[in-house]
Amino acid sequence: MAEALPAVLASPAARIVIIGPGLMGGSVAKALRTVAGFAGRIHVVIKSDGEGRAVQKATYAERLPGQKSRKSKLVSACFSQLGPAVDGADLVLVATPPQTIPEIFQALIEQLPPQTTVTEIASVKGEIAVLGKALFGQRYVGSHPLVGSEQQGFHGAKATLFRAARCVLTPTGKGDDQTCVFLRRFWSALGCEILEMSPEEHDARLAKTSHLPHLLAYAYMAFLGQSDPAALQFLGGGGLRDFSRIAASDPALWREILQENRRHLHADLSRFRAVLDNLDHALMEEDPSILQGILVQGQAARAQFQFPPLLKS
Repeated sequence: MAEALPAVLASPAARIVIIGPGLMGGSVAKALRTVAGFAGRIHVVIKSDGEGRAVQKATYAERLPGQKSRKSKLVSACFSQLGPAVDGADLVLVATPPQTIPEIFQALIEQLPPQTTVTEIASVKGEIAVLGKALFGQRYVGSHPLVGSEQQGFHGAKATLFRAARCVLTPTGKGDDQTCVFLRRFWSALGCEILEMSPEEHDARLAKTSHLPHLLAYAYMAFLGQSDPAALQFLGGGGLRDFSRIAASDPALWREILQENRRHLHADLSRFRAVLDNLDHALMEEDPSILQGILVQGQAARAQFQFPPLLKS
């Protein structure tokens, strides 16, 4: 069950700024209204008029005490410049691709009110976390909700995207407790279960559980498309569909993510290559015991992996 928003965000005068209202940023806005019941102002910073028009037209069903629900505007205002958008902000959430965040951080520091909490939802922390701490001090802690979709842009945003999902907070050291408490309440109000770990641990573990799986899905589908394109149309079943779903994600975004975490990803690719070599050896040696052993290990690991509960939408 979702918790209440932090007290400072419970007021109708509260302001939340979302920079980048795409799939993730748009889902935050929708979840704030329909899941968390946020009644304050939501400002979004856009990069194009087309994006702005889509966001400005979006509505949600506002439930009023003792009355029927009515359609209300999802966001209070769209801006193309940071300055007017962040004026009076209680929280700034950066939801843009990883390589754009340092420039946004540098621009924010010139215009951000002193009371504003700052977070971002990048899939790779690394240098972003170091810069965020250097610029914003204890006002900054990184966030990473472990959700997503092969859909792209604001039109794919869903209010329920964060329901029963895990969100990782990445404090950088002492003094971040107050900001962590604030962000715990924020993400919990959207439906998330909260975990905490250092930025370095986050990047090392996400390389294994997210970045390498995406890389393998893209690579395998590229291989299949080149070696037997007809099979894609006539012989693919549910297994291929499930395995390849994440290969439909935005290639430009994932190129950035993979490049940003290349140090951890390179090490894991080397280890995984050894597993493939063992499989190849077992097949060629026609030794069913070795092959069976590897398959049993994989099945056992899959059984141990803890997914968030699956809920009906």
